Amino acid sequence: MKFPRLKDRYTKHPGKAVCPQCKKSKVLEPHSMAIFDGGAMFMDRKRLNGGPHDQMDGFTSITWHGAHDSGIGPDRDIFTSVDFARDCRGGQFEIYFCSTSCLRAFFNSWVDALESKIRIEKRRRAKDRNT
Repeated sequence: MKFPRLKDRYTKHPGKAVCPQCKKSKVLEPHSMAIFDGGAMFMDRKRLNGGPHDQMDGFTSITWHGAHDSGIGPDRDIFTSVDFARDCRGGQFEIYFCSTSCLRAFFNSWVDALESKIRIEKRRRAKDRNT
């Protein structure tokens, strides 16, 4: 799956009411949907309320952080990530799916993309050591 890059004021995906995973079913109102969202709220502690704020940028990614120094673990010294949202104005983002099955498939493909980047980095490091 080609991942949308939520950025700047593009913080909601998809733009059209079609599931970004299966491309068959409809999402957005008035349809049922599964939503992956995240971010932060700029809080007014005196009023006990908050919401998006233009001074905040939202982000999300999944990351592999390999062991280093005296640490123990696989894929040592590899650090790589797959971004999904970066510098989202207001600090929040949303992506809509037609079902939990499509949401699950999205997360599986996101993890697959991270594993692919780990393999690429391992091959690059092995090649660098052999040259």
